[in-house]
Amino acid sequence: MTNVTQKRLLAAAIAGISTLSAHGVAAQEKINVTVLSGYTDRTAWVRTLKEFWMPEVNKRLAESGNYELNYLEAFGTVVQPRGEFDAIGNGIGNIGLVVTAFHTDKVPLSSVSYVTPFVTVDLALTSEINDALTFSIPEMQAGWEKFNLEFVGHMGAIKSYNVLSKDPIDSLDDFEGIKVSGAGLNLRWLEGLGATGVPTALPKFYQEVNSGVSDALVGWADVVGAFKLCEVAPHFLSADMGAVSNFAMVANKTWFDGLPAEVQTAIREVTPEYRNLLAEVTTAGDANGREACVAQGGSVHEISAEMRQEWADTLPNIAKEWASAIDGTGLPGSDVLTAYMDLMRAADQPIARQWDKE
Repeated sequence: MTNVTQKRLLAAAIAGISTLSAHGVAAQEKINVTVLSGYTDRTAWVRTLKEFWMPEVNKRLAESGNYELNYLEAFGTVVQPRGEFDAIGNGIGNIGLVVTAFHTDKVPLSSVSYVTPFVTVDLALTSEINDALTFSIPEMQAGWEKFNLEFVGHMGAIKSYNVLSKDPIDSLDDFEGIKVSGAGLNLRWLEGLGATGVPTALPKFYQEVNSGVSDALVGWADVVGAFKLCEVAPHFLSADMGAVSNFAMVANKTWFDGLPAEVQTAIREVTPEYRNLLAEVTTAGDANGREACVAQGGSVHEISAEMRQEWADTLPNIAKEWASAIDGTGLPGSDVLTAYMDLMRAADQPIARQWDKE
């Protein structure tokens, strides 16, 4: 083989490698994405987002090889809980989780599960129904878009709210005069019991009960272990108050609209899978949380069916009040409430109050 021939073969090989690079690695576009939550990955919802949703979206994109998301994790650093809504809308984050209960003034229709306690403890069903309503009722999606947010999906991390207290609660009379920390809307579930609600967020539960700001908290079992709640509130009343769809995954709408269709599709396809997986993780964590409470020196007491029904009957019709107030703003509050309850009835749930029919 002559030197000329060798040089030609070498040049052809180099050209081939360059062509592969141009049509392979170089063709893949990397898109920077800031994923935002005020909570850290100590929580099940952020941990599952990080371990499943983020890699799964890239796995779907890898099938074509056109795009890859380059994630910047902003969990518990850039904003505190409640700050996600404005941060994502303003472009500080591209996509993330918003606690709907913190923003009832902005997206009130997304809070229907918060005003219908004692209806279900099926978390996956609750989130699925909330998704179905949002994607079928234009006013629900438009509520997010008004704040430059693209609604992607609902999910929940609360199989059922329960009460953790310093002193045991053996009857509804034991609520009289005590102060109870909660996330806002769920404090209405105490109305008629003589307790005083203390609006706050999960990261402050331990401190507030420990310091005497409150005597109890409305919480859920899955976070007991991570936040050591039974150390300060050792009496866990398993109240079956109900599951709530407490999170919405939203994206900055300007950013989302600018994404390639393939990336938008991957995000939308993976989000319901994340929703369902989070429900499974939360349900398993619910049992683990009860065990953690006992390990922390606490005890778990199951509510009786009679006490659950009595509690439900004691409440004012907070669902009808909510729906009527929203109707007054021109939004379909009553329609959303009826649709939600119809779907729960169709699913044969253990409904203690027919909130829309009273």
